[in-house]
Amino acid sequence: MKDKGWWRFFIEINKNIEDLIIWKLNQLEIFSYAFDCSNKDTNTINLVIWLPEFYWKEKKREQLEEILKNLLSENDQNINLFGWDFVEEADWLNTWKKFWEFQLIGKNFLVLPCWMDLPSQYINKVVLKIDPGAAFGTGDHPSTSLCLEMLEKTIVEKKTFLDVGCGSGILSIAAQKLGARELHVIDNDYLAINSTRENLKLNFGQTSLFTIHQGSFLEIKRDNLLNNYDLICCNIIASVIKTLIPHFYEVLNSQGSLILSGILESQKKQIIKLLNFYHFKIDNVLSKKDWICIKSSKASKELKL
Repeated sequence: MKDKGWWRFFIEINKNIEDLIIWKLNQLEIFSYAFDCSNKDTNTINLVIWLPEFYWKEKKREQLEEILKNLLSENDQNINLFGWDFVEEADWLNTWKKFWEFQLIGKNFLVLPCWMDLPSQYINKVVLKIDPGAAFGTGDHPSTSLCLEMLEKTIVEKKTFLDVGCGSGILSIAAQKLGARELHVIDNDYLAINSTRENLKLNFGQTSLFTIHQGSFLEIKRDNLLNNYDLICCNIIASVIKTLIPHFYEVLNSQGSLILSGILESQKKQIIKLLNFYHFKIDNVLSKKDWICIKSSKASKELKL
């Protein structure tokens, strides 16, 4: 009988389809993964995915393996290496550590793994301490780094901030460090909520000043627990974002703004069209690789966009 832990799936892929793989993992709501690029002499990289043992039983693992094999085959990719092993809970953090180093993002942010000391030359940076845990959002994915860069270009001070799909809590930590007056976070995954709580404690010493909701955005909105936000940030997948845009309009105040990420370049026009239809005007668009981040603001319903 194995102890509580994680299934680790590894597969070799071509570097050129890294973004496609990330998109598929996001679509499958798999957010604990890393790319090992240590072999710099080839065009291949190793993708490593961690899956909670209690949830990913044999049948689900077989289905995931088949999905990824088919995706590679459809894109004319050979499968040279893949396999599974089991990581006990006690080894989880050490397994993560070898994939991690501090990251500079935008002009002022530094994402710092919790076991590392801050390099003295970066003492003036806005430091975001993160314990990777099992949640998406370590700053290395373009959708997360784009959100951080957009937050850096946004007036956050004294704003009421809502983080939808908080993952690791990295965007909420950034907003708080930029001076947010009030912080609310939502995620429907208890692993993400636990990760956010721990990372808020790492950075601020406690969580009592923050409002943390576990559940879907729509469920919590129906309970009248969301209203009058100055700024909403949502870094999830585009298919979910599309269903939430009209509801974001309802819970923002009259001067409210919305930052959306997790959107592929090919989905940009459709998302902007939806934003305009639901009375948002586009303020800024940032891009990185094949990913984009959109900032929009609430417009009057009488305003023709």
